[in-house]
Amino acid sequence: MKSSPVIVLGAGPAASLLAMALGRSGIDATVIGMPRRESAVEGLSQRVVEALQQFGCEHALRLLGPRWLRVSRWGGEESSMNGEFVVERRAFDQALLRDAGDHGVRQVAGQVRRVRKDDDGRGRVVGWTEADGTEQTARAALVVECRGHTAPKGGPDRHAGRPLVAISRTFQGARAQARTTLTESFPMGWAWGGVDPTGTACIQVVVLPELVTRCRGDLDAVHDACLSQLTLIGERLGRRLSPIGTARARGIRPALRDRCFAPDYLRVGDACYTSDPLSGHGVFEAASGALAAAPAINTLLNHPAEVATAIDYLDERVRTVYSARMSAAREHYRAESAWAEAPFWRCMHAMSVPQAADELAPEAPMRLVDKGVVEHGRIVSRPVLVSPAYPRGVRFVGAVDLGELIETTRRQPGLSVDDLSRALRLPADEVSRACAFIHRIRQADPADTREANSRHS
Repeated sequence: MKSSPVIVLGAGPAASLLAMALGRSGIDATVIGMPRRESAVEGLSQRVVEALQQFGCEHALRLLGPRWLRVSRWGGEESSMNGEFVVERRAFDQALLRDAGDHGVRQVAGQVRRVRKDDDGRGRVVGWTEADGTEQTARAALVVECRGHTAPKGGPDRHAGRPLVAISRTFQGARAQARTTLTESFPMGWAWGGVDPTGTACIQVVVLPELVTRCRGDLDAVHDACLSQLTLIGERLGRRLSPIGTARARGIRPALRDRCFAPDYLRVGDACYTSDPLSGHGVFEAASGALAAAPAINTLLNHPAEVATAIDYLDERVRTVYSARMSAAREHYRAESAWAEAPFWRCMHAMSVPQAADELAPEAPMRLVDKGVVEHGRIVSRPVLVSPAYPRGVRFVGAVDLGELIETTRRQPGLSVDDLSRALRLPADEVSRACAFIHRIRQADPADTREANSRHS
């Protein structure tokens, strides 16, 4: 049986980017998965481009091409903004795999069949089928699940939003224009479309599954009904669209998975959590999740004393990010009030948002809390300053470690900025800024101010 320090399951952005991030940390990873088969068009933000640049993904960056104009009609307002990059996902995923190969990542094209605990209880065994039907197995100290929506669940979701259906169709004959993406709301849902200078357009509508049921599963009929309600897309593309093929549907549902992290197993990307599709954060979440997972994996493999800290760090991060994404999506839905009584919009306005892992009550005092932070490529426990305004915690202001600063003032009350500068061996102006930051938090926190006064009296 072959052995590898880390096996990454999947062949999408999360798998490729994580393997590259691990390689930069000196950790060998083997990627096992089948490349994407279905075609899909997706918009990528500038943040994704910056992440690709950070990873050194030359093939993926060359694929992007020029930025597309982005136009939106929402909440009664039309706006044009900084554009997005539009890619065909099969080609994009393949480009990322080539980038991973250029970075020395070993790749295996295979259909993963099973993942189980090793007999000795240390590590996991992965079984897969290669293209020629050969059955293979390999042992890994740690397995990372990056197969997105197709990944088996580890248990009931910790949170799940309303199920929706995205129905896409490609057209020709659109009005010739510069590369443009279009987003708009309409009574039965919302739509995203893209058109290139050849007049080829892709239009995706997001609706409730009940609409598909009412149309007896006729996706073309559902898409046609939605298309007739689109104003922005209709005006920009024209009404002489000729469909290329039939409509395609995929189920979508924001969800936070259960049992995402263990000493020998992690979930990254859509296998861990899926935001509402309105946010368009998929590839960015894969990149940011990979960057967060790499130091945690280093910790799990090489620093056993900090295993619990690393797992807590990852768990708090995904719960907080998921809650923030869902909260932002709900507020964006609520900004559209034109069809507030329509079934789709009633559901979206009432969507549930789980409490963030680090959410604090408004009256909670400012305090130092030991939390996992990234330090020298691994996760360690350090004191960070938390308050209702900064529930995730702040460790540094400039070069000043706030925990060290606060502990110094507790041990030696009444020190001047110059005294603190000498004690911390840092420039006085940086210490002054850090002291001002703490003072602003205390000014907004009467309970903490009283507590601080009693401690220092």
